Amino acid sequence: MKRRLSRKTIEVEKILHRGKRKFRFLLAGIVIALILFSGVGFFVLHSVSKSVSHKALPKRALAVPISATPTLIASPSATPTASPSATPIAYSGFCLNVPVLFYHHIQPQAQAVQKGQTSLNVDNGVFDQQMGYLASHGYTTIFVDQLVNALKTHTGLGAKVVAVTFDDGYRDNYDNAFPVLKKYGIKFNLMLATGLTEGADFLTWGQVTEMKNSGQMFLTDHTWSHYAVNHGANDKIQFEIMTAKQQIESHTGQATNIFTYPYGSFNNNAVSLLQQDGFIGAFSTIGGFTQCDSFIMSLHRTRVGNASLSSYGL
Repeated sequence: MKRRLSRKTIEVEKILHRGKRKFRFLLAGIVIALILFSGVGFFVLHSVSKSVSHKALPKRALAVPISATPTLIASPSATPTASPSATPIAYSGFCLNVPVLFYHHIQPQAQAVQKGQTSLNVDNGVFDQQMGYLASHGYTTIFVDQLVNALKTHTGLGAKVVAVTFDDGYRDNYDNAFPVLKKYGIKFNLMLATGLTEGADFLTWGQVTEMKNSGQMFLTDHTWSHYAVNHGANDKIQFEIMTAKQQIESHTGQATNIFTYPYGSFNNNAVSLLQQDGFIGAFSTIGGFTQCDSFIMSLHRTRVGNASLSSYGL
């Protein structure tokens, strides 16, 4: 049996029903609004994030660094040429104009290429021409102790005097240079690192003695192991200097009080030690023909390459 509802009850139920419908519509609207808001917010945040990431981050934040382009370093020239200074140097003391030429290897250039020695090599054919030039142009060749003693005593040596020197003691000095030097009667000087003798590609003591006994060669101390005397403990420096000095004297009978700096490297300490050991002069690799008693412990030399000696100012 159905319950009979009053009109008032029916009106109340209608009101409640309409309220539930409005509530559901309101709730749905809120949900839709939240969804839309979330999408827009994500889009905005994403856009801002992208903008910041592209504009604010410095380049160093890149995951893969960009490497610098390598710079090529020039190799030493196989044929150095004379390069006179544009600014005259003011020299002091007693000075002489004496070119001191220095060489290392004398061998065919093709052989130097095979050995990787081109930067220190003069082709033996070119060397013959150079020594012939000295002989035919009236140059007098001297031993380097003659230059040092002339500076110490303030004595002239003549107008066309030159010293020829060879560094280290390479085997090709005997095989290729010595015959040419004998051919033209050229006096020469061997700056000998005595510890290198008897080694592969170096002179033997027998060859050194033979050249010394020819009357054409003078030896200078170039340390025992070709050691740069501008660094290291004093005991080590003294060992290098004095061992070479003693070996030269014992093997050849020649006393030596002239020194040649390996690599051309020296400092005040090295000069002081040499003078304490009785050395009266030393040669550097500083270029120039002018020699003065004011720098008698760092006299100048000119490195020679595969060019005519006239191109060096002789």
